[in-house]
Amino acid sequence: FANKGGGYVFGSEDCLYLNVYTPPKIEQPPAGGWPVMVFIPGGAFVLGAGDNYDLSRLASGDHVVAVTVNYRLGPFGFYAHPALTRESPTGGSGNFGLLDQQAALHWIHDNIGAFGGDAARVTLFGESAGAWSVCDQMIAPGAAGLFSRAILESGSCLDRRSSVSIAAAEDKGSDFAASLGCGDPESVLTCLRAAPTKRIARARSTRRGIEGPSSWGPVWGDAVLPLAPDVAFNTGRYAAMPLIIGSNHDEGRIFATAIKGPASYEKQVEADFGDQAQRVLAQYPASQYGEPRLAYAAIVTDARFACPSQALRIETAGKAPVYGYEFADANPPITLPRFMTGGPMGAYHTSELIYVFGTRWVLADPKAFTTDQRALSGRMMDAWGRFARGDAPAPEWRPFSDGGYLLRLAPEGDGPTSQFLDRHNCAFWRSVPGW
Repeated sequence: FANKGGGYVFGSEDCLYLNVYTPPKIEQPPAGGWPVMVFIPGGAFVLGAGDNYDLSRLASGDHVVAVTVNYRLGPFGFYAHPALTRESPTGGSGNFGLLDQQAALHWIHDNIGAFGGDAARVTLFGESAGAWSVCDQMIAPGAAGLFSRAILESGSCLDRRSSVSIAAAEDKGSDFAASLGCGDPESVLTCLRAAPTKRIARARSTRRGIEGPSSWGPVWGDAVLPLAPDVAFNTGRYAAMPLIIGSNHDEGRIFATAIKGPASYEKQVEADFGDQAQRVLAQYPASQYGEPRLAYAAIVTDARFACPSQALRIETAGKAPVYGYEFADANPPITLPRFMTGGPMGAYHTSELIYVFGTRWVLADPKAFTTDQRALSGRMMDAWGRFARGDAPAPEWRPFSDGGYLLRLAPEGDGPTSQFLDRHNCAFWRSVPGW
């Protein structure tokens, strides 16, 4: 199941499937098999499915076996409760979606050879919540040895809003159960299991703001994810491997379409940041960005995507090759109807997906590419494929350890970014408690 914050519900509990795309049958795999690329969909841990993505061009053009996976979403994937924890063989609850991803990786390890894939060369990649998931799986003991390279598009688990402690998740889980009339601790699981699944899926989380309409997501502090992500990466207790870690220049614009003026801007920042709201408003005055919508978009871009991605690059660059990018097409095809956008979208969150896959996603269609955009898509697909085969993404793409090098990906040509930390106010965000 997936939900849109308590409204329309779609999907099925019978959801644990994967899709496998292979190069054309006329091509023989190399000795040992084709490299494998496994994509975890995004969607804030409440939306999305592998069927939403067409990896056929990636598989045929890059000579890889490409796989999309499903995992349980919302309360079905990330619900924690003390009663569930007590009955759990892993000593925790709240990470059922991560366990689904691991089950898919085990299946791929055992079966991908039948599709011409090399189980020893698996690149795990994802976007948004999918990238947060990849990041968490680098920490998770249950995923050890199941992939050896990773690509994180617009998501770093050093964003402290991407996961919560099991104690906090269980507190929320108790409140959630009570809201469904299942507050008796002695019968809570019986009560919840008797509740219609659509009623559970529609139940809203109480937290709002830039986390979106729901705050479901991974939980740390149990056997599945023993350590908080910042602790794991700060202390080197993760699976070091070659990485591509990137974000988009204007991630937040897709989250700012409801900001219509100064009052709604200030109200939203106050909802997101509480007692830190005035500091944030002073750092991001609407006058500096031309309009409140763009100011709020800059906040989301910097706090949730750019700075956490940079922090992850810094933490991981010393142990294996790490390549960083900023996707910066100012006029990509858009996923929303134009009347809903509120203005120019720039390189918004998810806008790089059709460039990586070369296929339609939602309303964004590669048929709308200009000649230069089509060339950019070709370079990105080639870079992702080269990386999966074990090479650097591109000859000119230097590792991040080379002076903090980041590649700017744009239709007019690729080249190094400049002043990334300053442009995204990362020093400021390091000073904001809890961010």
